[in-house]
Amino acid sequence: DIALEGIAMPCYIFTFHAFGTWMPDREKGFVRRRQGILPPDEELARHYRVRAKESEVVFDSRLQLILIEETRVACANQQYRGHYIATEPTHIHSLVSWPDERTCMKIRSGLKSSLTRRLNREVQPRDKWFVENAGGKQVKDDSHFDYLVNTYLPSHSGWKWREGGESFR
Repeated sequence: DIALEGIAMPCYIFTFHAFGTWMPDREKGFVRRRQGILPPDEELARHYRVRAKESEVVFDSRLQLILIEETRVACANQQYRGHYIATEPTHIHSLVSWPDERTCMKIRSGLKSSLTRRLNREVQPRDKWFVENAGGKQVKDDSHFDYLVNTYLPSHSGWKWREGGESFR
């Protein structure tokens, strides 16, 4: 837990990758849970593409703004605090905290469900907007939080939103 304005609460950065965009053949490699970043793997990427039941998703500017707006709505409706949201064509990061005993998996699942419902409603229904396993990393302390909101998240190329402000690029 970190102290935000004097209140200790869980704080996480959740990452939701667009379906089909972070394949194993990425030039920078790919991430596998509990193994970290692995080198590009063309064969594995081909295997994934053949088995994919839906096409790749790319979050254009319009979709990025929808994702930001829905994250803000979900924060209000599900009673957690949104601190910063950053988007790219391939993913969205949401930095959130909450004042109760809910697990990070419950928060992450609720947010992902809200994003999926909104995209299905406003864009088109599809089974998979995001990859199965969304990432989530606990914010360690105030300096980690400051790094995320002042350096890491602002470095993203898409639309962003910061607590207390409007969406910006």
